[in-house]
Amino acid sequence: MGIRYPAVVNIITLIFFFVYFWIAAYLCYRHGLGHNTPWICIIVLCLCRLTQVSLDLAATQLFPPFSAANTSLESGVAILTEMGLTPLFMATTSMLNTTSRPKGRRMQWILLILHVPLIVSFILIVAGGIDPDSRDTPTFASTEATKAGIALYCACFVVLIWATAVISSRLYLADSFEVKILTTVVLSLPFFLVDVVYMMCFAFESLWGSQTFNVISGDVTTQLCMQVIMEYIIVALYLAMGLELPNKVERAVEEVDPEQLTATFLWKLYEVGSSVVAFVIMPALQFAHWLLGRILRS
Repeated sequence: MGIRYPAVVNIITLIFFFVYFWIAAYLCYRHGLGHNTPWICIIVLCLCRLTQVSLDLAATQLFPPFSAANTSLESGVAILTEMGLTPLFMATTSMLNTTSRPKGRRMQWILLILHVPLIVSFILIVAGGIDPDSRDTPTFASTEATKAGIALYCACFVVLIWATAVISSRLYLADSFEVKILTTVVLSLPFFLVDVVYMMCFAFESLWGSQTFNVISGDVTTQLCMQVIMEYIIVALYLAMGLELPNKVERAVEEVDPEQLTATFLWKLYEVGSSVVAFVIMPALQFAHWLLGRILRS
């Protein structure tokens, strides 16, 4: 029996996350205690994905296509697919927390408190699992607890976007290392959004009756493009940024170069955003001032 298309995707995913695992382990050692939380979260994500694709590979090769495979295998695949967003979220919030001056104490607490709903969503997904009534067919449906957990992911992502926007608006306070971190997080958010949308589509697929986004019986190419490749890119961005960051000793002695700071992508994005805001707000304020003057004079 030849290797099927879903099995090929699983094998490639195994290779990617095996490499990612060892790079993240090296970054944990390189950055030292107190600076390795993002890399620990990525290690957990890698272990989650390695286990998931191993189970899915076994189910794909052992059972004929378009059939209800071993329930324990496929239920484990579905749960691991969904709960993998938790370490990815935590890695992102931990990276934002490594910034100091642009973040501020209040935002630090918000990012820390954000871990609470993430853990709650993790528990809901593990406890919810797969709807028992859907295990007799190739269609595996989410339970209400799983839907609640995925909805919490969506809410956490909205908070994450807001926190990233607030911290990035204070870019003038950041050093060159913090600019790299913020740039990486900003670049990863569009891919993160696609991943979250895919999970939402799977959890609430019963609303429109389509099985395209089902992680067990859905379209493999859709999952590849909306979830698998997105996580390839996000983790690669994070690890590449981690390899560029100096270790704790080098970071303590290296000085900030203002010219290097202003040449970064995020700084240019910040300048464009500031110009757009000034272009839109200033005429509005002038008009409001003129209108208020006319009202008072009349």
